[in-house]
Amino acid sequence: MNFAPIVTPRRLQLGENTVLSMQKAIRDGACAVEFDVQVTRDLVPVVYHDWIVAETNLDIPVSALTLKQFMACNPCNSQPKLTRSRSRDCLKPDGANAIVAGHECRPIHVANSENTVQAPFATLESLFEQLPESVGFDIEVKYPMPDEADEFGVCSIFEINLFVDKILDVVYKYVQPPSPAPRPKQRPVSMSRTSSTSVQPYQHSAAATTNGSSVEARGSRRPIVFTSFHPDICLLLAHKVNGDIPVMLLTDAGMSAMADCRCNSIEAAVRLCKWANLAGLVTHVGPISQSPRVASVVRRNGLAIATYGSLNNQAAHVKQQQIYGVDIVIVDDVRTARLTVG
Repeated sequence: MNFAPIVTPRRLQLGENTVLSMQKAIRDGACAVEFDVQVTRDLVPVVYHDWIVAETNLDIPVSALTLKQFMACNPCNSQPKLTRSRSRDCLKPDGANAIVAGHECRPIHVANSENTVQAPFATLESLFEQLPESVGFDIEVKYPMPDEADEFGVCSIFEINLFVDKILDVVYKYVQPPSPAPRPKQRPVSMSRTSSTSVQPYQHSAAATTNGSSVEARGSRRPIVFTSFHPDICLLLAHKVNGDIPVMLLTDAGMSAMADCRCNSIEAAVRLCKWANLAGLVTHVGPISQSPRVASVVRRNGLAIATYGSLNNQAAHVKQQQIYGVDIVIVDDVRTARLTVG
């Protein structure tokens, strides 16, 4: 997430979801970094926030591009570049200039834009390779909800089990599961009423295969947590990792209405987390700012609580959450937060 330029006109912006921005956050004292993971058309997990790859100036979703095409959208990547017009006025109205057929041009925000310090796109694997093992990963798994699919035209082309498994393949290549121990009893996974998906167990081994070669899994014990706004993704992850890695439900706590009733309040999020044995929830900071005691209610239910949102870049709100027992505060301005909490 980047600061709005109108609020911080003199603040140097780093492109979000890039190795450069995460390295800067680590230098400023962050103990973990949060980023968004999607999967390209050829099933490679990549790090990108928006559903639409805005750098193309076309409404092309990440899932419609191969890894090579995705990397070529960013001029900072060393991959061969896609030819781009100097002016969007040169784009033909029939979409003939589109990288993927059927995707028309439309005005969209570019997060890693010329108003930021640009950096290459990253894959999930490259983050494991380039960031210190002592730094934790908050991996937000992005899979479109029905509302988002309708709004952005990004219906996932991947079966949900395959989508989750491809991300787990990378994670378990670099992170060794803990030694066998008693695990929490797993309830049978019940998906949403609109889903006909059957849950398939994930089978990981001590070796992963990449480009035809066998790569031994590292012995890293990097702290990792999975998060997602999609309840079914959280349920699948919890079932597949079976206690190896914490899973937390993301919720905007009713700040915007969703068709899925599990997404519309902190109360609904707490019920789902308790029922599915999730580690906790990550909520928009708004409700916590208005009623800080909500944090203690969540904790009394045996759940961890984290927050996100622009208010977390204000020292007073960070301090308030520290007092009321919020476990994790996700911020853009790491330095201010570190000075606030000590």
